[in-house]
Amino acid sequence: MINEDALKRIEDLYRLKTEGVITEADFEKAKADLLSGTAPRRPAASTTVPPTVLPDANDHVGWMTLPLRRYAEFHGRSTRKEFWMFQLLYVALFLITLILVGVGGVDEYGEGSGLSKLAVGLFVIAMLGLCVPLLAVQARRFHDQDRSGWFVLINLIPYLGALVVLVFMLLEGTRGDNRFGPDPRG
Repeated sequence: MINEDALKRIEDLYRLKTEGVITEADFEKAKADLLSGTAPRRPAASTTVPPTVLPDANDHVGWMTLPLRRYAEFHGRSTRKEFWMFQLLYVALFLITLILVGVGGVDEYGEGSGLSKLAVGLFVIAMLGLCVPLLAVQARRFHDQDRSGWFVLINLIPYLGALVVLVFMLLEGTRGDNRFGPDPRG
């Protein structure tokens, strides 16, 4: 019977030998160890998700930027506070853009000033950059409620989708561990 793990490791060793990372002698020794069963075993891959270190309760900027630190992390769970503080960041960026557009004003031809155009351009870039963490934090909020992260697709329903997701984001998550991981509230 062929040990699939040993075969995969020999293939990896051969690749390292052909790339010049290890010598022919090192390859032969490691291969002999694998075939004889004396090579150290790799630890099994962990299926548990390491817990995320949450900011202090009064660290508001930490809570706002937590989804950015967990940028494209669609596994695990998130608290309501993490989601709503991130939404606050979204609203703050929108208000800053409105203020800059208002300060920049409009010329006599109905065109925005350079400052207005710059503010809108930066706002669009920021919103595109924040789109992935927004979807990820929504998926983690659904996980906190023991629902599939695919519920995020409800956002695609015109007019009502965002409102339905907003209501889901208001709901409390399940207490204790669930199938998506440990309780983020500790």
